[in-house]
Amino acid sequence: MSHPFHVLKFRDGAPVPMKEEAIRAVLSSVTVDGLPGRGLPEWWNLRTRDGGEAEVYGDATCLSFTHVSGRLVLDRMAELARRTGAVVMPPDGPVLLQREHDRRHLPDGDLRAHAVVLPPAAWSGRAVEQAVRPLPEPPRRPALPRFAYHSGAGAVAPSDEPCVCCGQVRGWVYTGPVYGAEVPSGGICPYCIAFGKAAERYGVTFNDVIDGEVPDEVAREILERTPGIRSWQSPRWLTHCGDGAEFLGPAGAEELRHFPDAVEALRRKCGEWGWSAERVDAYLRALDADDQPTAHLFRCRACGTHLAWSDFT
Repeated sequence: MSHPFHVLKFRDGAPVPMKEEAIRAVLSSVTVDGLPGRGLPEWWNLRTRDGGEAEVYGDATCLSFTHVSGRLVLDRMAELARRTGAVVMPPDGPVLLQREHDRRHLPDGDLRAHAVVLPPAAWSGRAVEQAVRPLPEPPRRPALPRFAYHSGAGAVAPSDEPCVCCGQVRGWVYTGPVYGAEVPSGGICPYCIAFGKAAERYGVTFNDVIDGEVPDEVAREILERTPGIRSWQSPRWLTHCGDGAEFLGPAGAEELRHFPDAVEALRRKCGEWGWSAERVDAYLRALDADDQPTAHLFRCRACGTHLAWSDFT
């Protein structure tokens, strides 16, 4: 592929630098003769164990990959975007996003209209390649079920394998946690979660701890019929106004600047840990949607207040 792929990160319509340490972590081992000890060269060559190659040029604000060959080079490109929160702009294809809320940061209305969201768990060289050379008639995937307490962000990935619970090919597979003594070895479709079939059949839950008092029917809805939250430690479901809050997705400092009420909730929690104001500020600045520490953003279904908790290993 002689036309370049571009990997870059947008905020408020403008490109912003990606973390150089992430660039080096992903690309150093496949760079011919390695990268220098500090900074990035103007251009360099990649070579992967499957014989794939690419030329890379640019800087931390935008890296371009040209003359790309081999699936493993595309895997590295996808991993770079996933780690840095960047988008991939393929030649003659739609912009590939990791989260729906990244769409608003793109600089052009046409780019925003046609951008495609691939959850981080689904990012791979194959997914990037499919965006450039799609199948003649890709399978049409049905609409996902609506979860009252979960936005669906990052909870499912495309799949053409049958659901282990209902045996049907639903087009999607659940990618979150499952709790119980008889956790199935195969993938569960989101419909079996929404309808309560998986919880009933396997005696499992998809969430573990509800932080607050809610009616029994709400608790069962969250525990048994709502996708879970991937976290670094034990996740917990926040509540507000006597009801479970809606989980919007993982968030870092950049995403949280749009939700000052959630930041204030995190600040109060850090204060309960006995941290100094300086340590709290440093911690809040370090929050990362894709790496630890991570915040988990919620919204009250009654009053609209935003809430959050955070964790790390």
